[in-house]
Amino acid sequence: MTTIATSTPAWVQALDKYVASKPIEELAADLGLEPKEIIMLVANENPYGMSQKVKDKIAHAALNLNRYPDADSCYLQKALSKKYGLPQDWFVVTSGSSELLGLTAQTVLSEGKNAIIPQYSFSLYPMVAKLCGAETREVPATSDYNADLQRILEQIDENTRLIFLTNPNNPTGTYLSEKEIIDFLEKVPSNVVVLFDEAYVEFLEKELQPDSLEIVKRFPNVIIARTFSKAYGLAGCRVGYGIAQPELLELINRVRHPFNVNDLSQLAAIAALEDQEFLETTLKNNREGIAQLAKAFDELGLSYMGLHSNFITVKVGDGAKIVGELLKKGIIVRKMNSYDLPEWIRVTVGTKEQNERFLEELKELL
Repeated sequence: MTTIATSTPAWVQALDKYVASKPIEELAADLGLEPKEIIMLVANENPYGMSQKVKDKIAHAALNLNRYPDADSCYLQKALSKKYGLPQDWFVVTSGSSELLGLTAQTVLSEGKNAIIPQYSFSLYPMVAKLCGAETREVPATSDYNADLQRILEQIDENTRLIFLTNPNNPTGTYLSEKEIIDFLEKVPSNVVVLFDEAYVEFLEKELQPDSLEIVKRFPNVIIARTFSKAYGLAGCRVGYGIAQPELLELINRVRHPFNVNDLSQLAAIAALEDQEFLETTLKNNREGIAQLAKAFDELGLSYMGLHSNFITVKVGDGAKIVGELLKKGIIVRKMNSYDLPEWIRVTVGTKEQNERFLEELKELL
């Protein structure tokens, strides 16, 4: 008998649902704890909240929610244009950078085409590609867990239409230099779109950051994905953006739904861009937190990777067991089994006090 489940495309049936953490209140009830006792070090969120300018802007804007938002996020596009010195039509605003991943895939992928994804990449990359009926090709990482650009080049064929690269990478914290990127792009066919996911780029040290804007100007097949969820502390607003040449964005805008970003999120993002002091404070606190965690891991003799983002992935033995035991204490970190890294866990950098509590519990467990 034919059912809805059996009549849907095979690639939809083969997908697994993305599993997110429970709401803090639900989790606290399950554990017999108060919500304030829960420490979320799992989703790479900003532990310092959001800018006061954002709070003020949202409070005022909430009085006008009877109106539809700007369908193209025009004012946010203008703010981004001013910040980066590029024309307004070089930007597209999306519901988090994750929507841009899907929009790009929908624009260039279809049955019979393929997308190339480095090992140890964000789980949404293969999902959005498979939803288009496309083949996905995972390319093994280098020995230091970074994307192997040479192997990626070797996987490109006449049906390749999209390559995903994260810089710096989640969950390994590795990064690609500007020279590596340009050398790679010079060898990629012009009909293959390369999406650089820079969700964590603000955390990468200034001297290590590639000049992404110059790269976009030079290569029409490149799109940069960025987000306000991490450094700017707006994960709950779901607002991100893409930077690319207008010819590519014009196609992506045909796929993008109008009104995809709500009014509060647009205004919050504009206010966040205006508060450079909050951003700099976040980055300073994050660097101190990275140093705090790394020092403790060194003292414990633990291997770890990546000091260039707002998390550290550390080798603890039985990662799933450690995650489970920490959960009982109200500390939530990410196990890495889905990345084939069962001995590792990923820990978001929290406040100094949150990091201390995590380290105390971890020491006892080890």
